Order: sequence, then structure tokens, then C-alpha cells
Amino acid sequence: MMRSRAATSTERCRICGCEHLVEFAGRPLARCEACDALERHRALAREMSELLGDGAGRRALEVGPTSPRVFGGFLRERGWQYESIDQSRHGHSDDPRAIGFIDHEIDVCDMSPFAAGTMHLVIAQHVIEEIPAYESALAEISRALAPDGTALLEIPFKPGLERSERHPPNRFGNVWRFGADLPETVATHFAEVELLKLKEADYVGRLLVCRHTR
Repeated sequence: MMRSRAATSTERCRICGCEHLVEFAGRPLARCEACDALERHRALAREMSELLGDGAGRRALEVGPTSPRVFGGFLRERGWQYESIDQSRHGHSDDPRAIGFIDHEIDVCDMSPFAAGTMHLVIAQHVIEEIPAYESALAEISRALAPDGTALLEIPFKPGLERSERHPPNRFGNVWRFGADLPETVATHFAEVELLKLKEADYVGRLLVCRHTR
């Protein structure tokens, strides 16, 4: 089942409270100087504040984190048992990054070290479009998600493009240009998918809020 709602914008960092936001990649007010949070991180933290506010010892998993603070420090401060994964501590071969702070070198397409139904929260922002076998990644996230858990998946897609297209890796390592068929594909792995539009400064994104229960 699909539902939609819209979000508002802010210029204050919801991750650390810092007001010093600077230009990044040509976008003004994009990056927080204190914690490296980008617009998409701040927008997610704001719009999902109720869900993220009290972990109460529950388990959270982030795929492809940006920095130790986003979202590791943020969630641990709120009582979550947080763990992070990436396929390599050096980032993607087409988009190398120093991410030695991640907890596990694990491919999201094979998260067998995590038992089924054990994660109450999964966050993956701008990750799925890098994965050739992206439906395997969705299946693994669904498998690891607890029956009452929530997966927050920000996956860029173009509603005007009828069907998703595979392409050679771009400078970010992305290999998919997702189209209007993406939400329904994601919905085959979850009981409910809610589409939330994120807006922060000049940034606009789409967050798929996925659950096993309606």
C-alpha cells in the first residue's frame, strides 16, 4: 500500500544543532561544519524525529554512513544500539572515501551476519542506486527488519521515467537511473511503503518509509 505526504524545510542542523552551514558541491547551506551532515541527513532527522527520538535499546543499522556522527552518534545518544556497514572501509571503487569508522565490512546484498527480524531501524540514503543487484539489497533489508521495524530508504528516482534503466557507473558509482516503477518494486518487499518528500535548503529528495505492518 502506498501513501504520500510532504515535508517542510529548515536551515538548522538537526543532527548536532550547529547553525554553521556551508557550501558543498555548489549548493549553499549544504554541509554542517560541525558534523558533516548534508541536507538529506538533516531533513530525515527532522521529518522522522518521532521515530528516531527514543531508541529504548532497540537495534539500528545504517548502510553506507557519511560520518561517525551521522547517524551513529545521533542515534546512540537517543538510546539506539547502532551498527553501520559498508562493502569496504575505503568506500566505493568509483567513489573512494575514508570510512574506517564503520562497524562492519559487509555487502548489503548479503547481510547473513545479522539474523532475520532483528533490526528495528534500517537507514540507507543514496546507496541502492549504486548496487547492480539492487533487489537483492532490498530483500536483505526486508529480511533483517523486525516485524515492527522501519526501513528509511532514500533512493533517487524520476517519476517521468517509465521504467528504471541500468547504466555504466557514473562518478558517484551509481549504476541505476530509477523511474516510476521503483516504489512498486520496493513495495514487493514490504507490507507498506510511504513516500515522503524531503526538502532542505535547495535540496529535494524522496524517502521511502518501509514497514512490514500496515
